[in-house]
Amino acid sequence: MGCPRKDKDPFAIFCLSTKGSSEIPEGTVMLIVLNDHAVVESELREGRLVCPHCNGELRPWGHARRRVLRTATNNEELRPRRARCSNCHMTSVLLADICLCRRVDEVAVIGRALLEKAAGAGHRTIAIRLGRPKETVRGWLRRFSSRVELIQEHFRLWAFALDPRLETITPQGSGFADTLEVIGLATRAASLLFGPRPVWSWASAMTGGALLSNTSSPFPTPR
Repeated sequence: MGCPRKDKDPFAIFCLSTKGSSEIPEGTVMLIVLNDHAVVESELREGRLVCPHCNGELRPWGHARRRVLRTATNNEELRPRRARCSNCHMTSVLLADICLCRRVDEVAVIGRALLEKAAGAGHRTIAIRLGRPKETVRGWLRRFSSRVELIQEHFRLWAFALDPRLETITPQGSGFADTLEVIGLATRAASLLFGPRPVWSWASAMTGGALLSNTSSPFPTPR
């Protein structure tokens, strides 16, 4: 896994921004962190977040550029925290787990679209329900479908690693639905072990924000 914290929660995970990222320069290393400013600030000041470059301690280092996140009900302006390693002096951007890399929409909105698709809705219907352009929704669904086997296997590993009592995963009738089922199992197990967090926030954390990324970089895996 990419970048564990020094306490029991292993889900401060990094991804590398690529060309086209929403308002984030190419090559920026982004850490997916808990969507709680006070907690993240405390961890930074106490040196409990680990540098993805050298495993040194990250410390506060200003903020990244402002960005707009489209939630289910409105647009929110975010200004992600920036951190600097006390050892190698490289910087990273801390992206809240309600986000995905390179996506302007909140991960929960994207997750709802995936669930609607599994229930039989088409991209036009989903777009109307979510108030999003049909091209945007179609892009989410196509990207998820194109990686469905990879995503399913990734979350299957997490599900069995986090829940030793899990023996089998019941098929849901399609690869798409099977993948959503295993995401549910893995994220539920994570909440039981590490404390409650929304399902799709866990999904962002477990993939280092790269659930729908267009890169070939591997997801962070259990270790």
